[in-house]
Amino acid sequence: MIISSYLTECAVRAASVLGADVDASITMRQNGMTLRAGSSNDPAARCDQAEALADEGPCNDAMDLRKKQEVPDVADEERWQAWREQTLREGYASVLAVPAEVVPGLSIALNLYSRTHDRWDWPLQRAAEAYAELVASAVRLHLKFADLDDAAAGLYQSMSDRMAIEQAVGAIMEANGCAEEDARRILASASEHRNVAEREVAERILRALALGGRDDVTAAD
Repeated sequence: MIISSYLTECAVRAASVLGADVDASITMRQNGMTLRAGSSNDPAARCDQAEALADEGPCNDAMDLRKKQEVPDVADEERWQAWREQTLREGYASVLAVPAEVVPGLSIALNLYSRTHDRWDWPLQRAAEAYAELVASAVRLHLKFADLDDAAAGLYQSMSDRMAIEQAVGAIMEANGCAEEDARRILASASEHRNVAEREVAERILRALALGGRDDVTAAD
């Protein structure tokens, strides 16, 4: 199963079990780059897209600081302008972003959006934390299987630098709903941020977003 499809299912389930008025999304952050991995509906997805393109927001901070970020009233929030404006445009009043580490350098965040102010009581926060850890464990398992598959097939080693980068650009465009120019800027920024080659960043993106989807990343050069 493609990991992005699996995480969309996780987001839908999170929305259904964590509250009647809660929408959910899941983002991944690696090499200083955020990718929207799955959402329970389009409004939540658009909020995450705005955050990914601006490279700032509660999801990013949650994963970078390894600490959940609670926004009890989005209208009163003074940080993260692009994300705040989009979130208000979608009609959300409060947000909770809960991080969980998959492996060193790769994290996910479970992002909960509500149209009610001060939505996040302590039992709901604990439930969200447990669910985020469950999602991280599932992604970790996918990665282990992907590593075995890569080793057997020599998948990434056989790809040219141009192929890997172009496939990664396409993955970023699809995940974040952005134009090609924005996707290339995000990739270049992540490469510079981590001081690694774009090829290396591209491989990690493909592993994170296309696990189980070999046909999607092996098109002829």
